[in-house]
Amino acid sequence: MSTELERQLRAGFGRLPKPTREASARARSAALAALGPGHSRSRGGLLLVAFAITFVIGAGAAALAATGKLHVGIGAQTSPARTVPTRLSVPRGSHGVAVVAGGKLWLATRGGLRIEGMPVSAAELSPRALYAVVGIGSSLVALAPGNRRPWVHQTGGRVMSAAWSPDGLKIAYVVARPGADELRLIEGDGSPDRLLARGVRPVKPSWRADSLAVAYVDARGRAAVYDLSTSSTRAFDTRRCGGVAHAVAYDPRAPALAVVSTHGIALVRRWDRPPSCARLHISASPFAAGWLEGGQVVLAVNRGLGSSLERLSGTKLNEAGAAFGRHVMRGIAPAPTGSSVAVALRRSPTVVDIGIVSSLKPGAKLTLKRPLLRIRTPARAVAISWR
Repeated sequence: MSTELERQLRAGFGRLPKPTREASARARSAALAALGPGHSRSRGGLLLVAFAITFVIGAGAAALAATGKLHVGIGAQTSPARTVPTRLSVPRGSHGVAVVAGGKLWLATRGGLRIEGMPVSAAELSPRALYAVVGIGSSLVALAPGNRRPWVHQTGGRVMSAAWSPDGLKIAYVVARPGADELRLIEGDGSPDRLLARGVRPVKPSWRADSLAVAYVDARGRAAVYDLSTSSTRAFDTRRCGGVAHAVAYDPRAPALAVVSTHGIALVRRWDRPPSCARLHISASPFAAGWLEGGQVVLAVNRGLGSSLERLSGTKLNEAGAAFGRHVMRGIAPAPTGSSVAVALRRSPTVVDIGIVSSLKPGAKLTLKRPLLRIRTPARAVAISWR
């Protein structure tokens, strides 16, 4: 027996419950009697005695293990690798989540609505995930639990993106039309649809917290806001903050708008004042932003050697923390409470993992603490709706 194995056995048996004094005495007496008179006991015989006593201990331990009261393990313990599910699960503390990747939809809600692999062009959950709207062909379709379709609206073009207002009464969506895409508005019950702006980019709109204004990106790459109360539009140029706009995101708890540009981000709090700017190196490519609790902004950035989630705070957008990883990000969505972020990470050219990143501390590692879904798709962009 090797010294190392003997050490492991001693350590393992040392952790077992001790036998009764009576059992040990009986084992010792039986073993010595089998060896004969004391003068004839060899070193090998004494080792046999020790083995017999140890067997009594082991037998008692095995009995305990059989009753479920003891687990015995000797040697290095390895944790099983966490598997990433292929069926979408609803994150704890939320009502539902929808993921569009590679032209297909995965959706799950607490109310019982579940979809896996449906061909769609866009999808969005309503507040509290009671309903969903999806783009199918040249239609905007409402979905509800029980395989119900409360309404279907013919759009005359492919639905590129959609956003449900915080009050649940309105849906802003972008539809592809020959010559110029359009931003349109339809009521949550599928009632009459109207045009808000013609000549927009296929970027997901974002609603102000009071549901009275919606932000979008116009044909010139500027962030613009349509005010429903006055039926007017205001636009501003963010090129000095890193180039033309690629994404817009309103703070769900305050009238502040984040605008992601080619190489930076702008923050607009008041229209009569210049926006705050944070410019990134030309090698960095930010593509999405969201809002965390406390009015902090999370910015998703892909870089030459990986990606980063950067937490920005204050009027000057100072970096308060960041998580870095080697995988390219394809999409993000902050939690409804702003406490964490759902991220789509490209694990390989044809595999995307969806999961939750809960830590954005300085120098943190960009890993998915709670995997939600693994999708096999070469999608370059992943849209996540989290309610």
